[in-house]
Parts: sequence; C-alpha cells; structure tokens
Amino acid sequence: MAVIGTGASAMQFLRTLAGEAAQVTVFQRSPQWARFDPDYQGGVSAQAQWLLENVPFYYPWYRFGLLWRFGDGLLPTLRRDPDWPHPDRAVNARNDRHRQMMTDYILGQLEGRDDLIAKCLPDYPPYGKRILIDNDWFKTLRRSNVELVTEAVDHVEGSRLVTAGGAVYEPDVIILATGFEAGKMLFPMDIRGRSGVPLREVWGIDDPRAHLGTTVADYPNLFTLMGPNTGLAHGGSVMFMTECQVRYVTLCLREMLERDINSLEVKAAVQDDYTQRVDDEHAQLVWTHPGMRNWYRNDRGRVFSPMPWRLVDYWQMTHEPDFSEYRMSRAAT
Repeated sequence: MAVIGTGASAMQFLRTLAGEAAQVTVFQRSPQWARFDPDYQGGVSAQAQWLLENVPFYYPWYRFGLLWRFGDGLLPTLRRDPDWPHPDRAVNARNDRHRQMMTDYILGQLEGRDDLIAKCLPDYPPYGKRILIDNDWFKTLRRSNVELVTEAVDHVEGSRLVTAGGAVYEPDVIILATGFEAGKMLFPMDIRGRSGVPLREVWGIDDPRAHLGTTVADYPNLFTLMGPNTGLAHGGSVMFMTECQVRYVTLCLREMLERDINSLEVKAAVQDDYTQRVDDEHAQLVWTHPGMRNWYRNDRGRVFSPMPWRLVDYWQMTHEPDFSEYRMSRAAT
C-alpha cells in the first residue's frame, strides 16, 4: 500500500494500516512537528463525567482551561520577535522551547534510527504548519514493513506511481492523505449578490474574504459560519468560534425582524479594512515566516484560513454587531 501525504490524516490512520498491510510506503514532501498527548487514546472516566455534569461551574472552568492552554495562551509563542537571533529555527524564545521539546520527543521515539531522524526532523519553526498529535506515528515508521520516502509524488499512471525524481512504485492500493480543498469555501454553490457576480469568481479558488469571516460585501443577507480567517491554526475550539458567529448572525436577524429590514449588507470599505487588519496581523505570525509553505496560505502568500486573533478578541468583535458597518433597506410598504 502507498500513502501519499504525512499530515493529520496520515498520522491518524498509519498505525492501523501498518498493522494490516504487508508493506506500506509513505511519501513525504516535508516532515511535520508532532507532540505527545497521553490522553490521545484515552477515555473520559465516570468520575470526570460526574464532575462535568454536577459540580457548579466545573464545566465552564474546564472548558476555559482548554481554550486558554491551546488557544489564547499559545498565540504569543507564534509571534515573530524581531530581536530573536535565530529566526531560521524559531520565531521567538518560547517558540524555540517548543521546538526543543518536540525535537527531544522525536529523537527519543526514533533513537537508534539516524536514517529516520534525518527524514522526520522539521527545519521550520513549530506551528508554521498544522501541529499534529502523535498517534504512534514514529513508532510505526520503525516497523520493518514501513518505508518512508522523502520525495514528492509527481503523477500516477494507472497502477504506477511516479515520484518527482522518476522512481516508479507499483502498489496494490494508493491512499491519498493529501488534505482538502480548503480554499474553495461555499463551493460548488452558485451564490450571486447584488451585482450578479458569482461569489466563486470574487473569491477565486483560494482567496475568500469576509467581514469577521461572516458577512460579504455585495452579498446582502449572506451569513457564513467558519468562513474566511475563522480557522484555529494555533488551537482552540471550532464550537466556540461557531457560537460567536451564531450569536452575531442571530442578533443581525433580530435587528432585521424588529426594524422591518429586508436587506443587510456589509459595506465594502468595512470589509476591506477588516481584511487589511487580518493581513497585517498575520504578517507578524509564524504562518508567514519566510520560506514557509502551508495550506493556510494561497499561491500569492496570503493567509486565508486561520484567525490571527485571540479567542477573546474574536468574542469581543462579534458580541454585538455594529450596524453602522452595514447598508440596510426596509421592506416596501
């Protein structure tokens, strides 16, 4: 079996696959940073469930701890320090400590396998690409029936897999762990706004833009959840982000109902200003580190997917809509 890709999907299933297949060949374009989580295969004990269900305020406190540790508390480690003397390996001193901890973990997992260490140790700052949780990835790479090829796949001809260097493999099964078309938001829907231009033409294949990731200029009454720049590349909760957006959208709809408004459209200048602030903030973060390639960025280098703010910042931004940012028209009487 051949596995193309070494990201989150591959890291999740390789352990199971290698336990069943006679031979697995993994094709890697670039290595990934991964951290150990002792609870990855664990469950929630009955005692923990009882606490969450019965002790007042325990659930929100527990949730806050998760959001802070893996979200707002982590974000400062991803900001570039212009005075940091080693920008090739990290963006600041705290980011470098993360690098050292994950490096030590990889070295420990692959001890005695210098060949694999050379292939698996990333050369870019931690969190520059999606950080992964180790599901026995490194242990599985040590198996005798697993081979790691550090060469990209160029194309597939029938049952023949050809690498960029011209090497040919003929596996029985090819598994594509190559990710998703994350930039094609709202595809394949044909959404047309006030001007009649399809939204997919405005956004292209990988450059979506929306005010607060939720409303789009020229497209009145269009509300999006988990839209542009609302992903969480530094950690957090998709549910939390969705809750913020649903509150925002609900308040917009309530305003429309109570004031008999039939059209609500964010102003283009407001959307452009928000987009510029997003881009300026990303310019200071690890995802735009020189030479960094990741799926968060489009072909022009713009980060279109992750949010650059803290979760608490986005909560404040979306808690109460500012209707001066919108054009509103009332229903005809």
